[in-house]
Amino acid sequence: MKVAKSMAHSSSANLGPGFDVLAVAHSVFRDEVEVRILGEGSLKVELAGGDPLTNTASYAVLKMLENLGHKVQVEVRVRKGIPAGLGLGSSGASAAAAVAALNELLGSGVDRNTLVKYAMVGEVASSGSPHPDNVAASVVGGWVAVTSVEPLKVVSIPAPRDYLLVLVVPDLKLEGKTKKAREMVPRQISMEDHVESTRRLTSLLVGLSSGNRELVREGMRDNLVETARLPLFPFYPEVRKSALERNAVGVCVSGAGPSVLILADRSTDVDGIRDDVRRISGLRAEVYLTEVGEGVKVEVRN
Repeated sequence: MKVAKSMAHSSSANLGPGFDVLAVAHSVFRDEVEVRILGEGSLKVELAGGDPLTNTASYAVLKMLENLGHKVQVEVRVRKGIPAGLGLGSSGASAAAAVAALNELLGSGVDRNTLVKYAMVGEVASSGSPHPDNVAASVVGGWVAVTSVEPLKVVSIPAPRDYLLVLVVPDLKLEGKTKKAREMVPRQISMEDHVESTRRLTSLLVGLSSGNRELVREGMRDNLVETARLPLFPFYPEVRKSALERNAVGVCVSGAGPSVLILADRSTDVDGIRDDVRRISGLRAEVYLTEVGEGVKVEVRN
């Protein structure tokens, strides 16, 4: 019986102004998924210890099999290493690892854009809607941009290799947080706000590609989504202010929050940031120093 084991890293989406477009993988956490084929002749997906329709990994596998037309019975096992509900791409990583494992197991030869498409469908099981940014980072690795949804296209963003990632991960759990956070996104904005957001996004992308830290710092700010979601993470302005005073390259909310992503380099006082976080009233959080993560890895064995 063939078994495929896969691993996908955690990620931070949006990066400030790039809502549902930009993300970066980080190596601090990872999910592992095992997929095995139990039989043939009919389509069935089982999830070890859970409901396959409410888990992003098994749901993505089910939809991928339906789309490819395979009549097989599959078992999915998920080993969680990424904390859930904290804006670290936990649900997306599980889905990314699962579809990559299934792809290798079946020998389907699906390219990475299509893998992202299948994995993003898995997000329906957790947030009620598919979004590609986190899964794109977990599948491809590094800094990524989703440039098209129909058809789905993901491109890698070149960025300086010496950038480090600091993650402030609060001890805070909010029931149904991702769904609530998406509901808080403004449905209409003014042309003035649109232009300002476009300026910041352009600054961020040019800064990452050129290694210009001042452009990254200016661009890694959001005037729309983060502002609307501030009630979910009221400590964020103080964390941001502290990190920038400690010479961080840039600061943003990680995905839907409440975790915060801080981009650092050799001139950033990371120890000072840690100390400042400990002193923020009402905030209990772990601070992790990590690197940009690689894409999904798969191993197949008999």
